[in-house]
Formats: sequence, structure tokens, C-alpha cells
Amino acid sequence: MNNLQTNKRPLVLGRSCKRKITGAIVAGILTLLVGPAFAFSDVFFKSGTVDAYDFGTVHGQYIGIQPAFVVIEGFTMRPGDSVGWHYHKGTSYIIIADGTITEQDVDENSNCSSRQDTAGSAFVEPPGKIHNVTNNGPGVAIIWWATIFPQSDGIQSDGTYYVPAPCN
Repeated sequence: MNNLQTNKRPLVLGRSCKRKITGAIVAGILTLLVGPAFAFSDVFFKSGTVDAYDFGTVHGQYIGIQPAFVVIEGFTMRPGDSVGWHYHKGTSYIIIADGTITEQDVDENSNCSSRQDTAGSAFVEPPGKIHNVTNNGPGVAIIWWATIFPQSDGIQSDGTYYVPAPCN
């Protein structure tokens, strides 16, 4: 037989020990819940307004002159992250600060093309250009972009208008 002796007294933890355990549990839960949100996260976001901007016509819809938001945003993309197919109603300016991204575009004849942009490169997207941005790795990409969009769309739109995927 096994002569294992057990202590039948309850385990009593001091206040300091309880705080450490509680802190560790909270940190673990936050890591599980919040960690994935940092996969594609804003590093910086700033907006301002313009009294009048002529958006002209985008995708056959006349937008015309309207008050507008201007946003400048910096965000990170982990390998495998994709923005999704979208367009902007105003001109967008993009700088790749770190890493490499793949930009897929659709031209006016519905032809799909792609290119890679690396750290230090920049490009301009005209209004209405349907595109997708993906980080194919191997590391994190940091992207800075600025765009303008109608105030009537609301700041929550972020100037990004999603569409069904036209290409694979």
C-alpha cells in the first residue's frame, strides 16, 4: 500500500498571492480575447474636415461637391492578413513603411493584375479603383495611407467601401 499522507487543511493564500493569481488569470484572458484584434490594428488614426470637395462620379454614381473627411491612418498587417476587395471615393495615397504587401487591382475592362510593394515604396490609387491588399509575409507590414470621403458616409466608413471579390 501507498503511505501517502495528505494534509486535510484548506490551502490559505495571502492577499499578495491572490492578487498575483488574479492578475495572471486576467492577463491570460485578455491575451486570448484581445490578442487576435492586434493582428490588423491601427497604429495611428487622425481625421479632419474639408468644407467642400468635388468627388465627381464614382462607379456611375454622381457624388458631386460635398463636405468631406480627410483621414490619415497607419496600421499593421500580419502575414496572411488581407484588407478585402474595396474602393475609395476619393484619391488615396499609400506608403509602405515596413514589410511587403501584394496589391491586386481590377482595371476598367475587369482584368485582374497584382504587384508587390516593399518598404519605402508609395503609390496613388484613383477614386473608384477596386483593389485588395494582402500581406503574404514573411513579416509584419506597416502601411500609412491618406484618403478623402464624403462626410455623409460617416467617419465609421473610414473611406473604405467593400465589394464582392472580382478576382481569385
